[in-house]
Formats: sequence, C-alpha cells, structure tokens
Amino acid sequence: MRLLHVITKLDVGGAQSVVYELALAQHAAGHDVSVVSGLSGPVADDLRSRGIDVSILDTLVHAVSPTRDRKTVNQLCELIRSSKPDIVHTHSSKGGLLGRIAARRCRVPSLYTAHGWPFQAGARRSQQVQSLVGEWVGGRLGDEVVCVTQAEEALAVKLHVGRKGHRHVIANGIAWQPSLERSVRSADEPFRVVMVARMSPPKRPDVLIEALTHTHDDVVLTIVGDGQLAGQVTEQVQRLGLVGRVKLVGLADPAPYLAQSHAFCLLSDYEGMPITVLEAMRAGLPIVANQLPGIAEAIAPNGGLLCALDPRAVAEALSTLHNEATRAYEMGQHSRGIWEDRYTAPLLAERYESLYRSLLKR
Repeated sequence: MRLLHVITKLDVGGAQSVVYELALAQHAAGHDVSVVSGLSGPVADDLRSRGIDVSILDTLVHAVSPTRDRKTVNQLCELIRSSKPDIVHTHSSKGGLLGRIAARRCRVPSLYTAHGWPFQAGARRSQQVQSLVGEWVGGRLGDEVVCVTQAEEALAVKLHVGRKGHRHVIANGIAWQPSLERSVRSADEPFRVVMVARMSPPKRPDVLIEALTHTHDDVVLTIVGDGQLAGQVTEQVQRLGLVGRVKLVGLADPAPYLAQSHAFCLLSDYEGMPITVLEAMRAGLPIVANQLPGIAEAIAPNGGLLCALDPRAVAEALSTLHNEATRAYEMGQHSRGIWEDRYTAPLLAERYESLYRSLLKR
C-alpha cells in the first residue's frame, strides 16, 4: 500500500510518537510511506534518516488562518495527486481537518486518528467550542474516525463526531524494549518519582510539586520536559523550598530517568492516552495519575493508583507507594505486563493495517 500521513507538527509529543511508530512499522512491512507536516523537528529528522519521505508545508499551522488553510489544502492536493496514496491517514485537529478536505477533493479514502479530543472537560471553553465544530465537520468529510480509548469513542458518539459505523478504537502503542531488572526498593533508599511531560497545558506539574510538600522528605521528584510552564515550575520549586527534592532536567531522553525511578506520575486537566504513561509502563513503573478515563483504561487492572487532581490526594497516593514498597514493585510488574499485552508498536501497526484493508474493500 501507499500511505500518506498528515500531521500538524512533527516536534515532540504523543501524536508525533504514534505517527513515528506507525511509519517505521509500515515501512518495515514493505509499504510505501510518506509523511506531511507543517513543522519539522526531531521526529521528522529521524524518519528521514530511516528512509521515509517527509514533506514540510509551512502554511500548515495550528492557528486558524483562512488564507494559509486554503493554500495548505491546495498543496496537499498536489502531493496526493503526485504520490497517489491508497489511503490518507490524518492526525491532530488541524492536520486532520485539512488532510481530510484534501483527500475528499482528490477522491482518496481517508481516516483520522483523534489523539485526545480537544473539547474534553478541562479544556478552555473557547477551545472546546472551536474544536468541536472542526471535529464535527471533519467527521463528515473523512471515511473513518479512530479514537485511542473507549471513553473517547463514547464522547464522540454522544456529541455526534464521526458517522455511525465509521468510528473505531485503536489504542496507542510504542516500540518493544526488554524488561528492566527491578527489585523492591530498600528502606534506606529515596523514593524516586518521575514525571515526563511537555511543560504546557493541559499538564499540571504545579499540583505534583505542591503534593510533594505533604509527603516524606525522602520522596524526590524528577521532571523531564520543557515548555511554557517551565518558568512557573522553577519559581514554585524555589518558593516552596523544594530545590533539594525536585530536579528539572528539561527536554531529554526519558529512558534513563524512568529506569532509575520507583514511580511515575502524570497530572493533567485532560488527556487521551498519553505516550509517556505507556513508556512508564514499559519501564515497569507503577503509575500515579488523576482520574482520567484514558489513563484509567491504560493501567487497569492493578497498574497504578488514580486520585483526584488535588495536592493532598496525590500526596496520599505517592505515600501509599512509598510506604508499601512491595506493593509498588508488584504494581510496576503488572504495569509492564499490561503494556506487553495491549500497547506495543507491532499491535498498533497490525490494528491499523486491518482497518486500512477493510477501508479499501468498500
């Protein structure tokens, strides 16, 4: 098959990781794969180095811009007509909408993966309204809509996003890695917690940092990531006197930090199915997160603890794992097992290939 992926940005993030894993797996399976994005970045560079064609359209931007959007659709149509893909697979709200418009104009089957609905509870009201309109329109332009969790599909059904019989659930997946050698934390060892996240909304590192003030002094935190909230986070750490217990490493490879930690924590106003949670599960860590449907699906059963988005509730969950080292270790082992059964890249690619072939038979 000839496959064309369209995504708004190819920097760092969950949707980008899924496109990366899919493109590599599809390329390895012998498919002709190309990717189009509005912003280049490390994912684009890596894909090119592995022999996958990547095109950058500077008119494809996140903000609404009728002039640029019209140019983007025209450019996408030119690419589709020249590359003749069998399927156009779109990702992220803006890339998803414009990609589906172009595919429909060129009469090529398309599908759209929603990597977390932007109109979920917790998002700004203006964002909810704008994104819901865009997703409703896009769901009637493309052939199939793919949600990454059962909860997201239920929300799509409730709000009539996508057409009946054309909605699907395909969970995210990440590349296979051997299991890490882990053991139960010893009593004289600090309890190391790690958060890996882009430091921008909807992430809530502020709640996690405040939670630390309600835990034992030997609970220490590493935050891997960068973004617009980084300055506020640094100021909060200093103001609360946590400089010795919180390490901010910025944008970095999360693998070594996951390997040396005892628990992973992610707090957000809303999420789909975060890739960083899957990475933590792959590393054999118990997950602490606020009660969000996508994360609840990912770690159930017994892969971690869910709590309210409240500093004291988060502190209580962390303290449970701190005080019960054996339970924390066993949760981490369950977490790894859940990932192996449900969320690997080969499973991701297999599920999409089945959907592609079904679409082409219609």
